[in-house]
Amino acid sequence: MKTSKGFTLIEVIIIMVLMVVAAAFFVTYIGSAYTRSPAAAGLVGDHYKLVGQMEMLTGQYRKALENGGGTIADLCAFKTTHVDPLAIDGVSIVDSSRTSCVYTMTDGTGTYTTESGRALLVTLTYKGQRLQTIFTR
Repeated sequence: MKTSKGFTLIEVIIIMVLMVVAAAFFVTYIGSAYTRSPAAAGLVGDHYKLVGQMEMLTGQYRKALENGGGTIADLCAFKTTHVDPLAIDGVSIVDSSRTSCVYTMTDGTGTYTTESGRALLVTLTYKGQRLQTIFTR
């Protein structure tokens, strides 16, 4: 009986065609990921700028608390002096429609009143990204 110890020509051709198709998909995927990578890096950089501004604002808030004996007399004054002037590259980043001195805050689950009855809701927006925090006294 005759036994074969190798591949036939048709088997080799089929394997090569499958490898070419897989390589084409791989190159297409890697190529699109490579060309989109600067956009992702830009988004991370923009978010880093927002976080930096929020950290600076939080530091000013903590310093005002320490200098004021543990309380900030008027969060609306803090908003006017520290929050409103915030800008990145000369462009204001404060979302004025979502930044305000509030007594109660409402989200999707209910309404909350701060212990002291006052809060400052700050929303920073830069290039489509939003960062929000609440300062209370």
